[in-house]
Amino acid sequence: MTELNNDRQKMILAALVEEFIRTGEPVASATLARPGQFSLSPASVRKVLAELEALGLLRQPHTSAGRTPTEEGFRIYVDDLLDKVFLPERTRSLIQESLAGRDQAESIFSLCSKVLSNLTSQMGLIVAPGAERLWLKRLHFVRLGRKEVLAVLVTENGLIHNRLLNPAEDYTQDQLSEVNVYLEDLKPPFTLAEIRDLGLLAMGRERHEFERLFARVRALVAATSLKEEAEDRDIFLDDEGRGRLLEHPDLAAAETLRALFLAFENKRRLVELLDEITGAGRTQVVFGPSGQKADALALVASPYFSGDKRAGALGVIGPRRLNYSEIVPVVDYAARVVSDLLNGKL
Repeated sequence: MTELNNDRQKMILAALVEEFIRTGEPVASATLARPGQFSLSPASVRKVLAELEALGLLRQPHTSAGRTPTEEGFRIYVDDLLDKVFLPERTRSLIQESLAGRDQAESIFSLCSKVLSNLTSQMGLIVAPGAERLWLKRLHFVRLGRKEVLAVLVTENGLIHNRLLNPAEDYTQDQLSEVNVYLEDLKPPFTLAEIRDLGLLAMGRERHEFERLFARVRALVAATSLKEEAEDRDIFLDDEGRGRLLEHPDLAAAETLRALFLAFENKRRLVELLDEITGAGRTQVVFGPSGQKADALALVASPYFSGDKRAGALGVIGPRRLNYSEIVPVVDYAARVVSDLLNGKL
C-alpha cells in the first residue's frame, strides 16, 4: 500500500475524502483552501493535491474539475486516517434491546440484519456460524419427509440453530430416535468433530452390536457439517436495505447496478468474504464485494464470537461513498452485542 510522506498529505487526503463522501461531487482545491480549513495557502493545497494524484490516491475526472478519491485513496483513509465517532448511548441501547430475549439464533441474525439496515440506511447482512464452530449441549434429528431431516442444534448457551438436511439414506423416525438417544448420553459441551471421533472410538469397542447405529450417527453429523459449506451457509440479507440501495444515486449506472445484483446473487462470494473477515478477527472494509471491475460497492464487516472462537461476521453493504466514521462503530458494536448474546451475557 502507498505510504504518505507527511502530515500535510494525510490532512488534505482525509479532508477531500470526507468532502466527497458528504457531497458526492469532485472536490476543488478552492474548497479545501477556504479560510479556516487549513493554515495553508491555495498554492500549497494545489501542490499537495498534485502529489496525492501522482501517488494514485486521487483522480481528476476532467481537466477543469476537482478531484475524487481512488480506491487506494479510500483504502488509506479507512485504514489509517479515519476518526471513529463515539457511538451514542441510545444507539447502543437500540441495538441491545432489538436483539435481546431471543432463543432462536435465526431470529437474532434476521433481526440484526434489519437493525444494521435501519441504523446505517444501507443493507445489513450476517452469516450464520459454521456448524463445526458451535459448542453444543444437544443435537437432535427429526424426520420431515423422504430424505428430509431437521437437525436441531442447541448451543451451550441455549441458542437454537435449525438445519434442513437431505441425507443420502431415507431414515425412519425410529432410526433417528436411536441416534438421538445415543447423542443424549454424550457429555456436553461438544462439537460435531468430537461427536465423529467419539463415534469412531465406540465403533472400535462395540463394532458388531452398534455398527449400524454409529454409521447413522456419523452420516447425519457429516451431513450437518456439510450443510454449512459455501452456497448452503445461512446468510441473512435485509430486503428493505436492498431496496434502499437500488434507489441510491451513486448506484444508478447500469454497470454499477449489475455489480450490485451480482453481489446479491453470488452468495458463495459473500460467505467467503465474511469468512475471511471472521478469520482476521477484526473490523474490515472490503471494496468491490461482487468482484466485478465496475463494482462501486463497499462492505463494512466485523466478526462475532462464540466463546473464544470466531463464529461468523456481520456488516453492511453500501456505495463506496459511505460515512465510514459513523458506520464502522455501529458494525463493530453490533458484533459485540451478537457475541454477548451467543455467550449468554445478555
